[in-house]
Amino acid sequence: MRGRESLSRLARLAAERPVSLALAALCVFVDRAIPWHAMGFTLRAVIDEPCHMATAFIVLGAITRLRRTPPHPTFVASMLACSVLIDLDHLPLEFGSSVITAGTARPYTHALWVLALLIAAAIAARRWSSKPARAYLLAGAAWGVGAHFLRDVATAPMSLWWPISDGAVQVPYWTYVLGLALIVAMPPRRSGMSDPPEEQPRPTATATDTASAAASASAEGSALPLPCNDR
Repeated sequence: MRGRESLSRLARLAAERPVSLALAALCVFVDRAIPWHAMGFTLRAVIDEPCHMATAFIVLGAITRLRRTPPHPTFVASMLACSVLIDLDHLPLEFGSSVITAGTARPYTHALWVLALLIAAAIAARRWSSKPARAYLLAGAAWGVGAHFLRDVATAPMSLWWPISDGAVQVPYWTYVLGLALIVAMPPRRSGMSDPPEEQPRPTATATDTASAAASASAEGSALPLPCNDR
């Protein structure tokens, strides 16, 4: 329960525009001030992965503002985790194997087919799975991977269209900055639309109510016919 509440609070924090603006500014500063592309794998990860997490956090804030309520905690956890876990596909190359990178700028899983597969799986889970948590998990993963690609495609070439094409794709860095700005500027849902209903607390019985109920029960009991003793 505490974990769920913490994730909901995290989503509400992300929805605060000053927080999103600060994170966006931090990402731009890091990319402009630190030549992390020329560093080794470990140092690149230490610098780049927090920026991926910050990008996902900004997107999460926009989703929360748009919904006017935090997403399901499973969605939040999956989204934030997958925004960085997808980079585990770089490890085989670091250990000397090009099994998932041969002929491409990034690993084969750094491509749109992964995002499409996650979206399809999330839709299928929502429609046919008896466990809603699966749909939240897959939807969060899709949003997390999408947020990861939003940054990746502007910071280094990636083979987005693999296996259709091995060609590397990279967009100008300013498109990433513009994307962050638009996401931060995304307004809440219109107030005319109905908000999710809030659970109303159950009324607690007072001492007066308890006494009244006891008196009523006593009166009803006295009106009942007494059993007769047959001799």
